Amino acid sequence: MINLIRSDLYRIFKCKAIYVLIIVIIFISLTSVVLMEPFSVGISVSTNTNNTNGVELTNELEEADSLGEYRRIMKEEGAFALDKEIIGYNINMYYVFIVLVVLAITTDFSNKSIKNSLSSAISRKEYYLSKLILTLLLGTCFIFFNNYISYILNYFINGKGFYSQLTDITKITLIQLPMLYGIISFLVSLAFLLRKTSTFNTITIPFIMLFQIICSGIIGVLRINTDFYMNYELQNALTNLASNPSLKYILYCFILGVLYMLIFNVIGYLSFKKAEIK
Repeated sequence: MINLIRSDLYRIFKCKAIYVLIIVIIFISLTSVVLMEPFSVGISVSTNTNNTNGVELTNELEEADSLGEYRRIMKEEGAFALDKEIIGYNINMYYVFIVLVVLAITTDFSNKSIKNSLSSAISRKEYYLSKLILTLLLGTCFIFFNNYISYILNYFINGKGFYSQLTDITKITLIQLPMLYGIISFLVSLAFLLRKTSTFNTITIPFIMLFQIICSGIIGVLRINTDFYMNYELQNALTNLASNPSLKYILYCFILGVLYMLIFNVIGYLSFKKAEIK
């Protein structure tokens, strides 16, 4: 199993896609830092850490005729922890995880190289575990890289009044990990269920936005109490975890993340165990 992980790491880091991914992360972080607003690929949620989102501010920003003017207006509204707000939008990492899962898992099915792996001494259980460990390892590295690069860029570009302590960023990263691992487990499970890169991409790429739109629609039509959704829906949970949550809330998110990991990986492994590999 360790040899398979090593060979996969060697293969992945010889692939140009992994370095393109690193450049994209830096670009998105830089964009968020320069615009002093988190970049979001999902439905925007307020982090409640910056109280400068009034109508007046919105009008001023819309009338700004340059980036310098835009930044001046933002800075005049007062200091706030921009790095925490950016990290609160770590649902963006979902798309990073898609690429990692494609590189680590679905390419094996598409290239038929999985047959060679399973025809050797490795069992399906060991194969699944090696792929899960690999994606969690890569995912963890990219999560820390994303958070720390956002912190560093914000520290040097925006300066005093707009950054947190490095220990705070590390703490937020750690308490977000279970929920982010739940997302990775969901994608790993889907990869073993679908076993085809094109189908996997077609379903996963629009999934987050479609899921949020459908949930919002159901809540609006049926007038469902939104407390649970606002607290524990993935994007909301990651945002809340970056905003000085209580120990009780952190514990609930930890349990929820672990449940996601268990449920999705059981589904993924059982489907892979019974699948006919062509």
